[in-house]
Amino acid sequence: MLNNLIFTQKVNKMKKDTLVAILTYNEENNISNVLKDVCENFNNILVIDNNSDDSTTEKVKKFPVILIKHKYNLGKSDSMKTALEFAKLKKYKYLAFMDGDGQHKSIDLLNVCKKIYETDNQLVIGFREKLFNLNLKKRVGTLILQKLFRILYQRKVYDIQSGLRIFDISIHNKIYWTSSGINHYFADAEITCNAVKNGCRIDQIPIATYSSESYKGMNIVQGLNLIFMIIFWRFF
Repeated sequence: MLNNLIFTQKVNKMKKDTLVAILTYNEENNISNVLKDVCENFNNILVIDNNSDDSTTEKVKKFPVILIKHKYNLGKSDSMKTALEFAKLKKYKYLAFMDGDGQHKSIDLLNVCKKIYETDNQLVIGFREKLFNLNLKKRVGTLILQKLFRILYQRKVYDIQSGLRIFDISIHNKIYWTSSGINHYFADAEITCNAVKNGCRIDQIPIATYSSESYKGMNIVQGLNLIFMIIFWRFF
């Protein structure tokens, strides 16, 4: 019984120290299920809405979370920056990110958070293990990025673009991404590149793989642009 009490206290301390940031844009079909799931496991939840023009924000307001709605669509990168500034202001120790489109489950987020809390790692990434659950475009793209990253950065990171991750806020100056937010899908990859390049302690654990709507994700031009940026971040 004593061990169970100690374990519960540790989990509660972890939840108190962690801010979970969920990024949304026109997710009226998914956000209620996402928040219902996350609220079962976490207390400190921040939703950054990128100026949705559907009923996303109205649905968010029904849950015990903090909502920040951008006045304009600033892209994923600047949404993540907003979450970081809020976390620093409120003096959280850890900042966790989770996409708002239903690709992730809170049990995986909980496991990622436990991993960083119980180790000396500074960044923990949840990688999508069963890529065959993704559509062909995303599956091939993920594998190409994985192999390119290993060649350039000499580190095997399975899913540099994963939207489910947590980091120690004390390293934000090492991983703080510089992109303007225009390149909507590049922020996660840039954080990963910066973390490896600057010698941060990184771990990764497998998470369930769920496919999002087919229209989401990068097109071929954006994918080629990301490959260029990964090369650019490595050498400059």
